[in-house]
Amino acid sequence: MMKRLTTFLLLLTVSALNAQDKLIPSKKNGTEKWLKNEQFQMKWYALKDTLKFEIGSVNTKIALDKEKVTVTTAVEMKQMKGQWADTTVALRKDLKPLYHSSFNPQRDMALSFGEVVTGFYNDKIKKTKNDINEVTAVTYFDSNLYPTLVRWLPLKEGYQQEISIFEYNPSGKKGIISAFVKDVKKGNFQTQKSGLRKVWVVVVSDEISNNTLSTYYIDEQDRRLWKHEINAGPRKMNMERVE
Repeated sequence: MMKRLTTFLLLLTVSALNAQDKLIPSKKNGTEKWLKNEQFQMKWYALKDTLKFEIGSVNTKIALDKEKVTVTTAVEMKQMKGQWADTTVALRKDLKPLYHSSFNPQRDMALSFGEVVTGFYNDKIKKTKNDINEVTAVTYFDSNLYPTLVRWLPLKEGYQQEISIFEYNPSGKKGIISAFVKDVKKGNFQTQKSGLRKVWVVVVSDEISNNTLSTYYIDEQDRRLWKHEINAGPRKMNMERVE
């Protein structure tokens, strides 16, 4: 009996420690020191062998007020009509999510966050609409914010971190899942106009994209994103900042 109780307590302790290790919204994360109003464009390229083809562009705007941070992205693809527009709103003090909307030619979605996530998902291809009512037991970041959140983390060599995120896709992942900072190294990046910059080379994956690897080149001094590499097996893409 004592042996079973000891084993149970050990498992419970390990589970609690693992839960504590997962990053969730908190003032203690120290992200606010890197928040600033910002607007920039990334060119999106597909890679094949030694060739590089421009397939689109991503315009990002980060706007701060006293209580909130709003991140908007507008994606335009050369071979597709219409724009893919996303808006994420979070509390400035800890990045706890408040709202997320996503509108594109394939589907529209809006989420309001709280103990219960409410909203709608309108699939324009299947011509179906789902009302969203998801109960969440733990805290999390909006999945649309986490690629930007990576730039604001306390990066250092060897840094690793599991991140709690909320995703909603009726035909894929939905609910609270994880993203992972897998590795951080120091590096150098040759920019178009700003010369050679010292950067953090950050390798990230998530449960949304079946652990596709993303590598971010993030400026050590001001946390500008210079480049984002996407490695999905045979498919490889780059996003590069326009100066």
